[in-house]
Amino acid sequence: MKIPFKPFNIKVLLLCLGIFTVVTGCGATGGGSKKAVVLNVWGTSDSSDVMRQLFTGFGKSAPGVQIVYTKKDPATYESDLLNALASGTGPDVFAIHNDWLPKYEDKLLPAPASIFDVKTYNDDFLDVANADFIADGKIYAAPMSVDSLALYYNKDILGSAGIATPPATWQELSVDTRAITKMNGFGNFAKSGIAMGTTSNVAYADDILYLLMLQDGTVPYSSDLSSSTLDQSVISASGSTYFPAAEALSFYTSFSNPSSSNYTWNQRSQNSIEAFANGQLAFLYGYSSTRAQIMQKAPNLNFDVAPVPQPNANQNLVNFANYWGYGVSKQSQNSATAWKLVKYLTSKTVLQQYYTLDKLPASRRDMVSDQLEDPEIGVFAESNLTAKSFYKKDQSQVDGIIKNMIDDVTSRGKSINDALTNAVEQINALLR
Repeated sequence: MKIPFKPFNIKVLLLCLGIFTVVTGCGATGGGSKKAVVLNVWGTSDSSDVMRQLFTGFGKSAPGVQIVYTKKDPATYESDLLNALASGTGPDVFAIHNDWLPKYEDKLLPAPASIFDVKTYNDDFLDVANADFIADGKIYAAPMSVDSLALYYNKDILGSAGIATPPATWQELSVDTRAITKMNGFGNFAKSGIAMGTTSNVAYADDILYLLMLQDGTVPYSSDLSSSTLDQSVISASGSTYFPAAEALSFYTSFSNPSSSNYTWNQRSQNSIEAFANGQLAFLYGYSSTRAQIMQKAPNLNFDVAPVPQPNANQNLVNFANYWGYGVSKQSQNSATAWKLVKYLTSKTVLQQYYTLDKLPASRRDMVSDQLEDPEIGVFAESNLTAKSFYKKDQSQVDGIIKNMIDDVTSRGKSINDALTNAVEQINALLR
């Protein structure tokens, strides 16, 4: 018997791959026809369903524009993007990580002042976005959301240890960690206070160290960004001289140092998110996206989120941001329309819709106050107001150098100063 042919549903396949087309208006004008403008957009985290709903409204101001959105695999995104740009087949609009601009500036077309002016951008967006995406007075990208590190904590573990509130300072974190940490008869941790000190099993290990260094007053580079100054001293508000990057590295690695009173973590410990979900870890540095990972593994875990601890209670708050923005490729044949799309996607009206569809901390100042009381993202929204980032000539290489610096101390027995000196030499070679 002949089996009836069933046509393959290509739309279903494309949606599964995160690819879809939105036609925002008809291309006909008067009695003739007008060729549609097609904008190819690449993203990494924004879902196809959410973006489809946001793109639909763009047609009111841009009739005849077709938007083809592709959600790319984050693991291969950068290589896919570079290959596409090298072959001249790259997207018109693409997601750029907040520390990629030094590497991608020559591949991006800055926004025309008539579409997106710097003063409006500075007024509308968070300080960290201004620092990351504006260079030489030109706007290269705009974010739909911003995420900052916060401190997840297990309420049951804290309660059992007699700790009423999560730590607000480094010193309080150390004290709480000592009260919580318990070893078993095999020399392993039955309970750990905080996942810090290593790189292989700590989520966002490099980001945590960047945070600690910036909190302690580290000046990462010379004023002209020509050399690293991680190994140099600074003068505190009280007039004393200290080495902030060395202090931060020492504090971070103390939690995996068996000779330190902070010892609570080592290479044998579980992956930090797994350990937290399993109820074996009291404190976990993470982003707003970490909540979904925890809930998937342990939906009944009794936990909450607090601001990250600061070096002391008297200084200005410093937080650390990790996020994406959308920029326009130099290769785009429709760059003005592409920038209008980016401005539209980051307008308050659209981002309010975005917030209802995909609850993420806002990138715009005028939305933060509306999110502060949100039990899931309020902490992150508030932290964004004081978030900073760490300049990287090449993100993957600098992150590798920083992780290697941690491993130099924890796995290879180098001193804090030797590890820092080695990292500075590698960063300077990269800068040259």
